[in-house]
Amino acid sequence: MQITAPTAVVEDPPDVATMRETAYRILGPDNASDAVPPAGEELETLTAALRGQLELLAPEVEEAAGRLPEGSPTRANALACVGEARGKLRAPELGFVMLTGGVMYTRRLARVLAALCDHFDIVSAGIEETPEQTAYRHLSDHQSRCARCKAVGDDGLNLGLPCAEEDRLEDEYRRAHALAATDRLIRRRCGTEVTA
Repeated sequence: MQITAPTAVVEDPPDVATMRETAYRILGPDNASDAVPPAGEELETLTAALRGQLELLAPEVEEAAGRLPEGSPTRANALACVGEARGKLRAPELGFVMLTGGVMYTRRLARVLAALCDHFDIVSAGIEETPEQTAYRHLSDHQSRCARCKAVGDDGLNLGLPCAEEDRLEDEYRRAHALAATDRLIRRRCGTEVTA
Protein backbone atom coordinates (compact mmCIF):
# COMPACT_ATOMS: atom_id res chain seq x y z
CA MET A 1 0.00 0.00 0.00
CA GLN A 2 1.43 3.30 -1.08
CA ILE A 3 0.60 6.49 0.82
CA THR A 4 0.67 9.74 -1.05
CA ALA A 5 0.88 13.14 0.52
CA PRO A 6 -2.24 15.26 0.22
CA THR A 7 -1.97 17.88 -2.47
CA ALA A 8 -2.32 21.47 -1.46
CA VAL A 9 -5.40 23.22 -2.76
CA VAL A 10 -4.38 26.41 -4.51
CA GLU A 11 -7.17 28.94 -4.51
CA ASP A 12 -7.52 31.56 -7.18
CA PRO A 13 -6.86 35.09 -5.96
CA PRO A 14 -9.95 37.23 -5.45
CA ASP A 15 -11.27 38.97 -8.56
CA VAL A 16 -10.42 42.47 -7.38
CA ALA A 17 -11.23 44.05 -10.76
CA THR A 18 -14.83 42.77 -10.56
CA MET A 19 -15.08 43.94 -6.95
CA ARG A 20 -13.94 47.42 -7.96
CA GLU A 21 -16.44 47.43 -10.80
CA THR A 22 -19.24 46.60 -8.36
CA ALA A 23 -18.13 49.37 -5.99
CA TYR A 24 -17.95 51.95 -8.77
CA ARG A 25 -21.45 51.10 -9.99
CA ILE A 26 -22.56 52.72 -6.73
CA LEU A 27 -19.85 55.37 -6.37
CA GLY A 28 -19.50 56.49 -9.97
CA PRO A 29 -16.12 56.65 -11.72
CA ASP A 30 -14.76 59.46 -9.55
CA ASN A 31 -16.44 58.58 -6.25
CA ALA A 32 -18.63 61.64 -6.70
CA SER A 33 -21.20 62.23 -3.98
CA ASP A 34 -23.72 63.33 -6.60
CA ALA A 35 -23.55 60.06 -8.57
CA VAL A 36 -27.08 58.74 -8.98
CA PRO A 37 -27.14 55.20 -7.61
CA PRO A 38 -29.52 52.51 -8.78
CA ALA A 39 -32.76 52.00 -6.86
CA GLY A 40 -35.19 49.26 -5.93
CA GLU A 41 -34.24 45.68 -6.72
CA GLU A 42 -31.00 46.68 -8.43
CA LEU A 43 -29.87 48.51 -5.29
CA GLU A 44 -30.74 45.47 -3.17
CA THR A 45 -28.81 43.19 -5.54
CA LEU A 46 -25.75 45.46 -5.50
CA THR A 47 -25.90 45.74 -1.70
CA ALA A 48 -25.93 41.95 -1.41
CA ALA A 49 -23.06 41.69 -3.91
CA LEU A 50 -21.00 44.27 -2.01
CA ARG A 51 -21.59 42.45 1.29
CA GLY A 52 -20.57 39.13 -0.25
CA GLN A 53 -17.45 40.61 -1.82
CA LEU A 54 -16.44 42.24 1.46
CA GLU A 55 -16.89 38.90 3.24
CA LEU A 56 -14.58 37.29 0.68
CA LEU A 57 -11.94 40.00 0.48
CA ALA A 58 -11.54 40.98 4.15
CA PRO A 59 -9.93 37.65 5.21
CA GLU A 60 -7.66 37.73 2.14
CA VAL A 61 -6.40 41.21 3.02
CA GLU A 62 -6.00 40.22 6.66
CA GLU A 63 -3.97 37.14 5.72
CA ALA A 64 -1.72 39.04 3.30
CA ALA A 65 -1.22 41.87 5.80
CA GLY A 66 -0.34 39.31 8.47
CA ARG A 67 2.68 38.25 6.41
CA LEU A 68 4.16 41.75 6.64
CA PRO A 69 6.35 42.84 9.57
CA GLU A 70 4.61 44.15 12.70
CA GLY A 71 5.77 47.75 12.21
CA SER A 72 4.77 47.96 8.55
CA PRO A 73 2.50 50.95 7.82
CA THR A 74 0.74 49.08 5.02
CA ARG A 75 0.01 46.22 7.43
CA ALA A 76 -1.49 48.59 10.01
CA ASN A 77 -3.56 50.46 7.42
CA ALA A 78 -4.82 47.28 5.78
CA LEU A 79 -5.82 45.75 9.11
CA ALA A 80 -7.63 48.95 10.08
CA CYS A 81 -9.56 48.79 6.80
CA VAL A 82 -10.43 45.13 7.47
CA GLY A 83 -11.81 46.20 10.85
CA GLU A 84 -13.86 48.94 9.22
CA ALA A 85 -15.21 46.49 6.62
CA ARG A 86 -16.26 44.05 9.32
CA GLY A 87 -17.93 46.86 11.23
CA LYS A 88 -19.91 47.85 8.14
CA LEU A 89 -20.97 44.23 7.67
CA ARG A 90 -22.17 44.03 11.29
CA ALA A 91 -24.11 47.29 11.02
CA PRO A 92 -27.55 46.32 9.78
CA GLU A 93 -29.11 48.38 7.07
CA LEU A 94 -31.94 50.37 8.58
CA GLY A 95 -34.99 48.97 6.84
CA PHE A 96 -37.35 51.62 8.18
CA VAL A 97 -35.49 54.58 6.67
CA MET A 98 -36.45 56.03 3.34
CA LEU A 99 -34.57 55.03 0.22
CA THR A 100 -31.71 57.42 1.00
CA GLY A 101 -30.85 55.34 4.08
CA GLY A 102 -30.38 52.24 1.91
CA VAL A 103 -28.35 54.21 -0.61
CA MET A 104 -26.14 55.66 2.12
CA TYR A 105 -25.48 52.20 3.56
CA THR A 106 -24.68 50.80 0.12
CA ARG A 107 -22.33 53.71 -0.63
CA ARG A 108 -20.51 53.03 2.65
CA LEU A 109 -20.11 49.39 1.68
CA ALA A 110 -18.85 50.43 -1.77
CA ARG A 111 -16.30 52.88 -0.34
CA VAL A 112 -14.86 50.36 2.08
CA LEU A 113 -14.76 47.68 -0.65
CA ALA A 114 -12.85 50.04 -2.98
CA ALA A 115 -10.37 50.82 -0.18
CA LEU A 116 -10.00 47.14 0.66
CA CYS A 117 -9.21 46.41 -3.01
CA ASP A 118 -6.42 49.02 -2.90
CA HIS A 119 -5.06 47.51 0.31
CA PHE A 120 -5.19 44.03 -1.20
CA ASP A 121 -3.04 45.17 -4.14
CA ILE A 122 -0.43 46.60 -1.80
CA VAL A 123 -0.22 43.93 0.91
CA SER A 124 -0.48 40.98 -1.48
CA ALA A 125 2.53 42.42 -3.32
CA GLY A 126 4.43 42.42 0.00
CA ILE A 127 4.92 46.19 0.06
CA GLU A 128 5.81 47.16 3.61
CA GLU A 129 5.69 50.91 3.07
CA THR A 130 4.37 52.79 0.04
CA PRO A 131 6.26 55.79 -1.35
CA GLU A 132 3.46 58.01 0.01
CA GLN A 133 3.85 56.55 3.49
CA THR A 134 7.64 56.92 3.31
CA ALA A 135 7.37 60.58 2.33
CA TYR A 136 4.87 61.24 5.13
CA ARG A 137 7.12 59.49 7.67
CA HIS A 138 10.12 61.59 6.58
CA LEU A 139 8.07 64.78 6.91
CA SER A 140 6.67 63.94 10.34
CA ASP A 141 10.09 62.77 11.61
CA HIS A 142 11.61 66.09 10.54
CA GLN A 143 8.79 68.12 12.10
CA SER A 144 9.18 66.31 15.41
CA ARG A 145 12.95 66.96 15.58
CA CYS A 146 13.47 70.35 13.91
CA ALA A 147 13.80 73.27 16.35
CA ARG A 148 12.38 75.76 13.79
CA CYS A 149 9.36 73.56 13.08
CA LYS A 150 8.67 73.02 16.80
CA ALA A 151 9.23 76.65 17.90
CA VAL A 152 6.33 78.02 19.93
CA GLY A 153 5.56 81.53 21.15
CA ASP A 154 4.70 82.74 24.65
CA ASP A 155 1.08 81.79 24.02
CA GLY A 156 2.08 78.15 23.35
CA LEU A 157 1.13 78.30 19.68
CA ASN A 158 3.50 77.18 16.93
CA LEU A 159 5.29 80.16 15.40
CA GLY A 160 5.21 78.69 11.88
CA LEU A 161 8.81 79.70 11.19
CA PRO A 162 9.97 79.03 7.64
CA CYS A 163 12.02 75.87 7.22
CA ALA A 164 13.51 74.96 3.84
CA GLU A 165 13.83 71.28 4.74
CA GLU A 166 10.19 71.10 5.82
CA ASP A 167 9.16 72.76 2.55
CA ARG A 168 11.22 70.24 0.56
CA LEU A 169 9.74 67.28 2.47
CA GLU A 170 6.19 68.65 2.07
CA ASP A 171 6.77 68.89 -1.69
CA GLU A 172 8.00 65.28 -1.74
CA TYR A 173 4.92 64.18 0.18
CA ARG A 174 2.57 66.11 -2.15
CA ARG A 175 4.19 64.47 -5.20
CA ALA A 176 3.97 60.98 -3.65
CA HIS A 177 0.35 61.61 -2.65
CA ALA A 178 -0.54 62.83 -6.14
CA LEU A 179 1.09 59.75 -7.71
CA ALA A 180 -0.85 57.46 -5.37
CA ALA A 181 -4.09 59.28 -6.20
CA THR A 182 -3.35 58.96 -9.93
CA ASP A 183 -2.64 55.25 -9.46
CA ARG A 184 -6.03 54.80 -7.74
CA LEU A 185 -7.79 56.75 -10.49
CA ILE A 186 -6.18 54.59 -13.19
CA ARG A 187 -7.40 51.47 -11.42
CA ARG A 188 -10.90 52.88 -11.17
CA ARG A 189 -11.16 53.94 -14.78
CA CYS A 190 -9.34 51.05 -16.43
CA GLY A 191 -10.11 48.23 -14.03
CA THR A 192 -6.44 47.24 -14.12
CA GLU A 193 -4.34 46.09 -11.24
CA VAL A 194 -1.55 48.57 -10.60
CA THR A 195 0.83 48.07 -7.71
CA ALA A 196 3.42 50.44 -6.33
